[in-house]
Amino acid sequence: MTAKALSITRYTVIQLFRNKLFSILGIFGCILLGASLLIASLGGDQQLRVLLDLGLACLEFLALVSGVFAAVTLILEEMEARTIALVLIRPLHRAEYLVGRFLGLLTALLLSMGIMAALHLGLLFFKGWRWDASYLVAVAFSAGKIMVITSLALFLSLFATSSISALTLTFFLWVLGHFSQELKFLANKTGYPAFTALVKAIYYVVPNFAYLNLKDHLEGTGVMGRWLGGAALYAVCYTVACLTLALGLFRRKEF
Repeated sequence: MTAKALSITRYTVIQLFRNKLFSILGIFGCILLGASLLIASLGGDQQLRVLLDLGLACLEFLALVSGVFAAVTLILEEMEARTIALVLIRPLHRAEYLVGRFLGLLTALLLSMGIMAALHLGLLFFKGWRWDASYLVAVAFSAGKIMVITSLALFLSLFATSSISALTLTFFLWVLGHFSQELKFLANKTGYPAFTALVKAIYYVVPNFAYLNLKDHLEGTGVMGRWLGGAALYAVCYTVACLTLALGLFRRKEF
């Protein structure tokens, strides 16, 4: 990474943490985690499991909302205000600007998730939870899901005609990506070749979040290292593909 891209990354991190959106969502996440203690009291012998699942869900939801909204508006706002032209007048390649923006956003999201995870662990230890390293695996792969959906949101923000359409399509693909196995089953069961081809195309294009949903494996014998490696590789490759497509669109924009 070049020094210019690093400068854009650092600026983006500072900009996002100064944004009121992150403050509001941070408070909202803390409220959700605090409320999970009250909800967990209704779980009887499963209090820790309820607290664990709710906390991880809050972490993911917080990062999802903040990441998608920030990714969609990050470049669009500068494009609409024409301030991006002032930045690109400098000897700065568009690839450096786009990659720097994305890495800055991703860094801010990971820092936010780290803070929330620390708070969640504090609550778990307070309730008598025994440390399990698979917790870190679940948080890491939740971060992988956020990385994928954020890169997709960035691409859609440059592809769609407005921020509203980009947000709507991104959240729709987030939901659809959690039903990828059902899409594959549907494609294998239908008897219409054209519909089967369409469903299979959707299956391969939509991000498959089933690879990265490891919260259900926190209790048990664990997950295979080969699967973890494949899931991590899938997240990285999908992210790179989205950024490549976004860069192709970004280079065609006129400022």
